[in-house]
Amino acid sequence: MKHMSGLTRGLLSTALVATMVGATAPTVAAAETRACAWTPAVLAMPAGALAGDVSATDGSGGYAGTISYGADSVQGARATLWKDGKLTDYGYLNVPGYQKWVEVLGVNKAGTVAGNAFRDTGPSSAVRSRNGGLERLPELPGASGSQATGINDRGDIVGAVDTGTDGTSYWNPVIWPADKPGTVVKLTGLPNSEGAATGIDQDGTVLVEVDKNFTTLPYLWKAGRARAVRVPAGATDVVTRGISNGRFIGQVTYRSGNGAPSVLWDRDGVPRAVSRAADVTGINRDGRIVGRTDDPDWREFGVWRSSALESTLSYAPDRGLEIAVASDDGTIAGRSWKIPGGRDEPTVWTCR
Repeated sequence: MKHMSGLTRGLLSTALVATMVGATAPTVAAAETRACAWTPAVLAMPAGALAGDVSATDGSGGYAGTISYGADSVQGARATLWKDGKLTDYGYLNVPGYQKWVEVLGVNKAGTVAGNAFRDTGPSSAVRSRNGGLERLPELPGASGSQATGINDRGDIVGAVDTGTDGTSYWNPVIWPADKPGTVVKLTGLPNSEGAATGIDQDGTVLVEVDKNFTTLPYLWKAGRARAVRVPAGATDVVTRGISNGRFIGQVTYRSGNGAPSVLWDRDGVPRAVSRAADVTGINRDGRIVGRTDDPDWREFGVWRSSALESTLSYAPDRGLEIAVASDDGTIAGRSWKIPGGRDEPTVWTCR
């Protein structure tokens, strides 16, 4: 598949993340353009940790991602959850043939983390947290790998399973249903083509990318039924980036090369350009979106209310930043670092 949104493209291996409320705030420049002056707080990391990053939120003060004790697979990156001032270290998949390296792409209010463990060679394996550690999720018969991309509060996890042969990948969109533990279900009702589930809403609606006729298009799936989603005129590919409360966001490529790169699909199903957005990465239940603006120096991030730019956050002379997620509690999160040469630090920004 050309791009698997949270999958092949999403294997970012962010050896990052950590969070425990009550740490010092860096002097990240936050410009209030309309609604918010964003106040940052660096979240505490364990002693000896060299890097951290927030890549997921439970929507109510909990954050998840990874912490790293080194820059290689030996030191690795460990799945971590921070909630109510407590740090929970889920570690890595402690199984022969796997690196001490994972990525986290989702967390729910119960504290269950979903993500991917990386092998020494070959495709990754989808994992979830359980009993203080990580476990592999089941795969379809004949599978060579899998990836988890999201989880809802019910505990349903979505992603894809690779059933390709002879060294060729073929991804199938799947759900690991919470009410049928130990099982994996291939999503039905979609075009007979390669695809991936890239996110799941609280009502069970699954966001899916399907690679059909060399074009990647979004679908919405629920309870065995799928429907195609309207795309902007001239669009050839849509990389989906998040779904929440009936809305979803994505990055769009056009035949002519002209058109809004970042798009919001509201509940009416109509795609709308996200003003001044070069790349969007997260959306919350209220339609607040975060991502990178069209700043030519790539040093400015935006916060949008629906498709309208609400405020921006920019690099300061002594500190950089990257915003990854928008939480339902109104916070936004990602990472920041000192300039020059500072370590990545998990950071949460609050609207003041």
